[in-house]
Amino acid sequence: MKQKGSMTAAMSILLLVLLSLITVSIQSSRTACARVQAVNSMDTGLYSLFSEYDRELLERYNLFFLDASYNTGRIQIAQVLNHLEDYMKPVLDSGLTKCAVQICAADGFRAASDKNGAAVKQQIIRYMKENLGNAGIEALLKKTEEEKQVLEEQENIKNNGMEEINPEETTPMPEISETNNPLEIIKSFKENGFLSFVLPSGVNVSEKTIDLSATLSKRERQQGMGDFPELETEEGFADKIFIQEYAFEKFQSFTDGAETPLAYEIEYLLGGKEGDRENLSSVVKKLLLLREISNLAFLYTNPQKRGELAACASALSFLLLIPEGMTFVQGVLAAGWAYIEGIADVKALLSGGCVPLVKDSGSWKTQLSDLRADTGISTEKGADYEEYLRILLMSVPEQELVMRIMDVIEVNLRQEEGKEKFAFDACIDTVAVSFQITGPENKIWQAERMYSYDM
Repeated sequence: MKQKGSMTAAMSILLLVLLSLITVSIQSSRTACARVQAVNSMDTGLYSLFSEYDRELLERYNLFFLDASYNTGRIQIAQVLNHLEDYMKPVLDSGLTKCAVQICAADGFRAASDKNGAAVKQQIIRYMKENLGNAGIEALLKKTEEEKQVLEEQENIKNNGMEEINPEETTPMPEISETNNPLEIIKSFKENGFLSFVLPSGVNVSEKTIDLSATLSKRERQQGMGDFPELETEEGFADKIFIQEYAFEKFQSFTDGAETPLAYEIEYLLGGKEGDRENLSSVVKKLLLLREISNLAFLYTNPQKRGELAACASALSFLLLIPEGMTFVQGVLAAGWAYIEGIADVKALLSGGCVPLVKDSGSWKTQLSDLRADTGISTEKGADYEEYLRILLMSVPEQELVMRIMDVIEVNLRQEEGKEKFAFDACIDTVAVSFQITGPENKIWQAERMYSYDM
């Protein structure tokens, strides 16, 4: 006999409630899944977008930037957003739920050249800190401080002047004649220019030039949009040292003989001129001034040299019939002798030799009795040409140095095939984006995201 089943009204109501709960749970799970999918699409899209970083810029200069111009030279933010949406779509289309990007808008982006290259500076400092390590950083800072103190001491000695010496207590000078008049020899050196005297024999100066008006530091630059104070860092004394060391790691100088658009890249950082010759001349002039101060400090404190100066000044004052002008002549002689010694110093540096920051009798090259004599190249211990360039770079303002570094990088990268229109001010490292995404059941979600290589 067949058994018949029955369901009470209470059970029916209970099943309806359970079915409703199950339906609501399924719908809630679907919505939650879609929301997670939307979030993942935004993060994946940004990560994928910034994986398009300029490979050449990273490999050669260790800088992470996205070329937002796509080889056009002008920022194409609409194309950047299109790429972002393309990277989001595969994530939004996957799974059981379907979502779509309704709005994708840029709230802001930071260009490499904004705030005088603040983003580039941050990346340089980060790279150098990782590259040098704590021990290297401490050694650099200590060395820089010691050199600064030495130069300040020599400047003070020079400013305090030279003690007067009784010429009767000094060794007589060789006979002074028209062909061996120190004042005339000094005048001849200064009138005939200095570059020809300091260049090593057989070396020709590079005549390479660039269009200075087209460089990043001189032209009207493209600007980013918005402000990102959370990415800014405090400036410190060590920052300048890191930037200098980065320049010496990546660029070449006169003694390297580079085949780059500007052969003397470090000299450009110092001079900022359009041609190698002008930049080298500017650096040589600064080196001569630096060495002249140091050499004067030695002349003022060395009794033997002071005696020679006094004897020569006495003889010249008598020859010129101005015995009362001996002190003045002595000062002119000292400055001229220090200058000619400086020429010998710079020639030694450009030839690959070394010159100590503080001279002694053993490292002094020229003789007042015969200033035209070529004493040869010095190879004694001391600072080389690169070390002197480091000292000179300390006088270049930090922002100016960063911009000139960017000039050189930009000019160099434009020599690569396919990068002829590379522009640093069209590169970005940060972007802030607003999203509006539609999900199941006509759900609409809004979100904001920021991505930066410095995060």
